[in-house]
Amino acid sequence: MEKIFIRTFGCQMNEYDSERIAGILAKEGKYEFVNTETQADIIIVNTCSVRQHAEDRALSYIGRYVNSKKVIVAGCMAENYKSKLFIKYPKLFAIVGTFNIPYIDKIIKKGGLYTGENKDLYKPDIIRNKSIKSYLTIMQGCNNFCSYCIVPYVRGRERSRPVSEIVQELKILADNGCKEVMLLGQNVNSYFDENKKVNFPQLLKELVKIDGIERIRFMTSHPKDLSDELIETVATEKKLCKHFHLPVQSGSDHVLELMNRNYTSSSYIEKTSKIRKLIKDVAITTDILVGFPCENEKDFEDTVKLVKTVRFDDAFVFKYSVRQGTEAAKLNDDVPETEKLRRLNYILEIQKKISEDINKRFLGRIVDVLVLDRSFKNSLEFKATTETNKKVYIKGTDEMIGKILKVKITEIRSTDAFGGEIV
Repeated sequence: MEKIFIRTFGCQMNEYDSERIAGILAKEGKYEFVNTETQADIIIVNTCSVRQHAEDRALSYIGRYVNSKKVIVAGCMAENYKSKLFIKYPKLFAIVGTFNIPYIDKIIKKGGLYTGENKDLYKPDIIRNKSIKSYLTIMQGCNNFCSYCIVPYVRGRERSRPVSEIVQELKILADNGCKEVMLLGQNVNSYFDENKKVNFPQLLKELVKIDGIERIRFMTSHPKDLSDELIETVATEKKLCKHFHLPVQSGSDHVLELMNRNYTSSSYIEKTSKIRKLIKDVAITTDILVGFPCENEKDFEDTVKLVKTVRFDDAFVFKYSVRQGTEAAKLNDDVPETEKLRRLNYILEIQKKISEDINKRFLGRIVDVLVLDRSFKNSLEFKATTETNKKVYIKGTDEMIGKILKVKITEIRSTDAFGGEIV
């Protein structure tokens, strides 16, 4: 039996796709999965193209093993660069684009180039994940074509999975011990089952009925498509986590227009205000992109102002990097790297203070947490999460894993982690 190691770079959807790859190959019964590269005959590298840093890490990793192992590059970089990867790495065994993952069992026997659109084939019964916390992709692709983003070119246009298929997969996850699921899509707000005429809030109302699943999260939500119906659904359905990840990218209307985001800073603030009005103690997190072409100091100050106004629980801040093939690549990347770094660190420092201030409200409070597993850092503690996705570390026994417990927050450990005691 050939031995396989899978390395995943990038987003949660890539993690899910790696589970699909493993599930398909496990069903073949001809492969053994190993825990290290040195043990492997075949290394499958599932890659990301969203940012240059993610690509650089993957390219370095591929170069480390391509001359000594049978290496297969899968995912967004495979779809983006196609045969150029064979030029860079002549000994590469196979290139498997995002649309060809369902055929990985056949590809692994032949090698070669497999990119371009094919019909999405999801087989709910092949997912190998037996974790307390799992991912479930409900749709692929994006129709928004934000000027900086490569996703529509490597993941294609929006395709939503049928409600029945999603329900089937979630039931299988529940039977395998899953208690919390993260629903994934480039823009989950755009989900729509054409045959059943079911939109995203209606899908959520179906999924909360499934026994065994205690919590449902979702990401990512595009601000322009965030509906009142979705906000009200999260507010009323107990199993839906009170957490919105709503990428704003910039607080400047000038930059938002260049980004083709199709909303304004004021409309974004209006939507986040509505979320907070309807949902008590809700968490709102975001993505921010600094140093976009033509972003001047006033544009940046507008972003700072928005961060201070909305007061996010957390923000993931990135420097702009050119993605060839996107509309933004036609613009002059005129913000110096040193200035991009300054802006990034400035936002991070402001956000850190806001997060610390928000976290202070939790001291002494009793919250519900889902216990996931033993802590990697301290074997005497267990890692748990609140429904607002904050980590809580508690002491106890293995019998707690998979259960929702009431915990008193006794200390703040970082911007997203607490210490607690079971009550």
